[in-house]
Amino acid sequence: MNTGTAPSPPPMQLSVCFAREAVPDNRWITHRWSLVGMHVGSAPPPLENQVVVSGLTLTLHGEEADGYYMNVTADEPSLFFMVRPSDDSDPDSAPTVIEVSANFYEASRWMDSGEAVERLPLPADWARAIEAFARDHYKAPEKKARKRYARTGDHHGRPGH
Repeated sequence: MNTGTAPSPPPMQLSVCFAREAVPDNRWITHRWSLVGMHVGSAPPPLENQVVVSGLTLTLHGEEADGYYMNVTADEPSLFFMVRPSDDSDPDSAPTVIEVSANFYEASRWMDSGEAVERLPLPADWARAIEAFARDHYKAPEKKARKRYARTGDHHGRPGH
């Protein structure tokens, strides 16, 4: 499966759109920001109560092929966005997108470390390109040598059995 001949594709440029949604009957917050759309290339003008974050880049890395393949063969291939609240003191400011990835395992690591992760559907043409990249760069895991244990006297090769 690994030919390793294809170079990494150029970084993919995209923009995302956050919509401000009212949160009724909540004494702690009046609104929340939801990731509602993505645009490839240049950013469209925002609609009312929306903010567009542009200049985002998705870059693929050969050593992450397994995570890309896991994502594009899932029922709903996705792009994952690490999102943090705005550093601005203005509570109305939209969140900041820190990272973009198509790697299923990387998104899982982000969540395991306590980061907020949003996802959007992966465009079909990107999914095909990422799958081809993953297939070309996939390396099967190395087989590990089987552990050998001292005999325990009960004719089993494992301690405690």
